[in-house]
Amino acid sequence: MNIGVINESQKIENRAGLTPSGVSFVVERGHTVYVQAGAGLRAGYSNEDYANQGAKVVFTKEEVFGRSDIVLNISPLNEEESRLVKEEQILFGFHHLAVAKKSIVEEFLRKKVTMIGYEIVMDEHDGLPFLESMGEVAGQLCSNIAGHYLQTQNGGLGTILGGVVSVPPATAFIVGTSVLAKSAAKAMLNAGAHTIVAGLHMDRMHELEGLLAGKIVTIMASKYNLARLTRIADVLIGAVLRPGERAPIMISRDMVKTMKKGAVIIDLAIDQGGCIETSRPCTLDHPVYTEEGVLHYCVPNLTASVSRTSTKVLSNHAIYYLTLLGEQGLDKALKMNEPLCRGLYIYRGGLVRQNIAERFGLPSQKLEVCG
Repeated sequence: MNIGVINESQKIENRAGLTPSGVSFVVERGHTVYVQAGAGLRAGYSNEDYANQGAKVVFTKEEVFGRSDIVLNISPLNEEESRLVKEEQILFGFHHLAVAKKSIVEEFLRKKVTMIGYEIVMDEHDGLPFLESMGEVAGQLCSNIAGHYLQTQNGGLGTILGGVVSVPPATAFIVGTSVLAKSAAKAMLNAGAHTIVAGLHMDRMHELEGLLAGKIVTIMASKYNLARLTRIADVLIGAVLRPGERAPIMISRDMVKTMKKGAVIIDLAIDQGGCIETSRPCTLDHPVYTEEGVLHYCVPNLTASVSRTSTKVLSNHAIYYLTLLGEQGLDKALKMNEPLCRGLYIYRGGLVRQNIAERFGLPSQKLEVCG
């Protein structure tokens, strides 16, 4: 199998589809890897690093798409990249079709591609290996982001997260009980913040209480509670996760209006449209804006800010599935491996996820290839 790794830096994306170590793993198993020049530079990997592990370094994105059976992408493919996709190609990466443009989806259908989304690959325990690993990274970044933007010179409240003698800590309010929420809660606790988590699932809140040794406050995410706690939050973190779907709006504009001026919002659900009504996508180059007097940090590819760690994690997950696809072929791999099958958005040009088909007013097909 020919595997392609594109250079995504033009999209302000710092992560790469594979590490040199990942390349060596699949090359040793008889596969060919085409890496676009510069693909790993922002993650700290040179073209020579890839070539030394057996990759074929090529100079254009067109050549990667043209030579590869399967193409890895980290940020969702844009319109220019979608035009480069070959007929019946396999696209493996983050796609977030629930918030994609209809024209791009139609291009993929027309070309009869098979599209597997990292964000919906789900194991036998309903775990999301790719998404949860990135959630761990993103959650850990929350305390750094919040601490930075709460500083006076950055437009914040002028508050530190942990407080000092005679001054109480900042209040961090986290909406959601996903892996994103768990990691964010752990980071905010470690920074010394008074941490409150709102969720809808009692079992997940019990799990959080146990995991964090009862140091957090948990509360049901009713509209009343969300409105009440938003008012007192110094930091509000949206961490709602619905795999393969648009995130629901949990915090309304009216709630945001009641927040302290200079408070900080971090919407970790922005990859899926955001769970806060005032959120809109930003970039790592320009990550913050102010709305209703509140600083908003809403970066879809947040984990690209720690590109080396994130690239390693994604590569370590991807090589297992790449090996399976390479050794068994698409149909047999799907039949053998339920997580891979559950990660399908499109199979040979047919939409297999009902919610995506309904969103775009397109037909869906029943998936029969899986075991």
